[in-house]
Amino acid sequence: MFENESEKETLEALITQINELLNEIKNEQKNMKETIANNHKVNMQKFSKLLEFNEICDMTNTIFEKRLLSIEKLLYDVFKS
Repeated sequence: MFENESEKETLEALITQINELLNEIKNEQKNMKETIANNHKVNMQKFSKLLEFNEICDMTNTIFEKRLLSIEKLLYDVFKS
């Protein structure tokens, strides 16, 4: 099969290098998966806070709108008289 022992050793060395590279790629993929999962969790928490902030802004705007309407109404009544 092999012409000499040197070719066999060279082939085994190449196979070993390929396996090492595959293991490195596999480890990198695991690390990326963990990083992506952590980033996703952080992003979801941030989105939750943004939604909460928007709800608070909406409530505040509703209160201010009511106050402005009452002031406008009073001003209208004052100038109408």
